[in-house]
Amino acid sequence: MKGIRLVGRRGALVLLFMTFACAPSNPRSSSAFAAADAPTLAVLLVIDQLRADLLTGYDDLFTGGLRRLLDDGYQFTNATHDHSMTTTGPGHTTLSTGVYPSRHGIVGNDWSEIRDGELQRMYCVQDGSSPILGFPELTGRSPRNILRPGLADWISDADPGARVVSLSKKDRGAIGLAGQAKGEVYWIVERGGGFVTSDFYHSEYSEWIADFNANTMPLIYSDTLWESSVPLKARALTRPDTSRFELRGEYTAFPHVAGELVDRNDPGEVNSWRWRYTPFPDRAVVSLATEAIREFELGQRGTVDYLGVALSQTDLVGHRFGPRSREQLDNLLRLDVELGRFFSFLDDEVGPGRWVVAVSADHGVLDIPEVLAEEGVDAKRLNRDERGEIQLRARAAVAAVDEAAVGRAPVSAAEQERARQEAVKAALVTLPYIAAAYTFDDVESEILADSFQVLFSHSHSRERLLTPVPWAGVHVRYAPNTLTSSSSVASHSSPYYYDRHVPVIFLGATIRTGISDERVATVDVAPTLAWLTGTPAPDDLDGRVLESVLGNSP
Repeated sequence: MKGIRLVGRRGALVLLFMTFACAPSNPRSSSAFAAADAPTLAVLLVIDQLRADLLTGYDDLFTGGLRRLLDDGYQFTNATHDHSMTTTGPGHTTLSTGVYPSRHGIVGNDWSEIRDGELQRMYCVQDGSSPILGFPELTGRSPRNILRPGLADWISDADPGARVVSLSKKDRGAIGLAGQAKGEVYWIVERGGGFVTSDFYHSEYSEWIADFNANTMPLIYSDTLWESSVPLKARALTRPDTSRFELRGEYTAFPHVAGELVDRNDPGEVNSWRWRYTPFPDRAVVSLATEAIREFELGQRGTVDYLGVALSQTDLVGHRFGPRSREQLDNLLRLDVELGRFFSFLDDEVGPGRWVVAVSADHGVLDIPEVLAEEGVDAKRLNRDERGEIQLRARAAVAAVDEAAVGRAPVSAAEQERARQEAVKAALVTLPYIAAAYTFDDVESEILADSFQVLFSHSHSRERLLTPVPWAGVHVRYAPNTLTSSSSVASHSSPYYYDRHVPVIFLGATIRTGISDERVATVDVAPTLAWLTGTPAPDDLDGRVLESVLGNSP
């Protein structure tokens, strides 16, 4: 197939033959409302691993916050992340900055960097110079790897009196939603029993958060038993609770007890069990969000404030039990209740019409490959040998190029490197579980080999190198329904629709009620929230304002 040449800025490519991409327009900085009517609290709420069909598939069961989003919000059913590395760090930061990972810098949850001539791993919010308060043994955290300001920064820049709060169980969720801004940014350490931050944000814990950790957290984060709340009539909507593919075939059915997996006499181990396997941390995050609204009077002081809330347990439950498990439905029903309380609290504390929330997800998920295979889908989980074969073939291809160069007329280092990359690309695509490979030159070119190439360009960096062969200068696209993880029963990180299709829903203020199949992207969320609150946004974003949330917008 001949390539199609694209013109214009890389972040605004118009893909003539692709249904997933649209040309962004510069967001307006003026408010969608009259000044007196503009929302005073912008809430960006991200539900980790909430593949879009998880909402529609269980629609009739929701009675709380998810019900309100679906009934009273404005929902875009054709929304996707438009980058290839669909993981938590890139997803949250894309939603908060309005630009692709290649521009905001968080191209993966982690990546490889060449330092002192060696390839070294870097975690996306790692910062050894910003220790976690109270946990000096842990590696520090900060947003220093984020290269672009986000919505929280725009709001703070517009009004120095604005307040920024961002909360999550995961550090990369809380930090990603806060962008580069300094504010009240907290997350939960796996073995800890409360929320923490780093000295990038504070030199010590304020009284309000210390009080929450000491008095409120034990009340909402103390269960050692997770029982099902799924109604009997709804159980047929999930896979059987005894599915042998969950948790590697052990402890797959309700009730789930901490003592089955950890030592119940070790508080750190029990906290780790809650953190890894249960819905309980999300309850803690929502509770802290309500406390932060009270403490800082968010949206109640005549300024526009920002609240980021990243709810992580849909992701952890999905990884351990799968997206169609009984456990995931229970988790969503509990989340529905928590969000119902949260939205009602916003009405009571901030006031109807004074807050606006955008709800989305950082990525979707591929179902358990073994389950898909039983259902007749061509799906596969790579084993250790197959993952190792990728490394072996890549190294053999590079060695062959270098050997062939011996005795020939010398070429430039750049030409030799291109020859190595092309050889690796040719070698990898012969593997049956690899659908395509793209050299760094490929993804930086405006000549498209296929539609996925643009997605890879939006996750691309020559300094922050992604797996599986970061040293080779080649990106890999696995075959559809292929999972490379051996530690999670279900996972994500591909450029396929099941990993990119996420909800985008706006609720509150004067957002109209409705459903749209308009093609939108997650980079559109931040500029739209900025527009709705009258916040000036940068004019070089990859996203655009979704004016249709207000109907006939001014």
